[in-house]
Amino acid sequence: MAQKRNLTIHFMDGTIVAYDFPRQVENDSTISSKIASLLDKQYIVIEGDGAIHFYPVNNIKSIQLHPVPQKLPDFVIHSASAADKY
Repeated sequence: MAQKRNLTIHFMDGTIVAYDFPRQVENDSTISSKIASLLDKQYIVIEGDGAIHFYPVNNIKSIQLHPVPQKLPDFVIHSASAADKY
């Protein structure tokens, strides 16, 4: 269960924070419900580096989490690639 995960938060003002952390759950089916419940929160809360960090969701442009969990909520689009087209 010691597999490392990475989280990168991109803010509206162009700043970025990144965290490495150990896997948080043992059961992959739990990850899907945790991702879905995260979308209802007003803050992303991270405990690390001797402090608790609160990041207001309304100041966040995007969040990257990798590696991709094996089980994802039904609303997630799979196997996408970023494109430079608009």
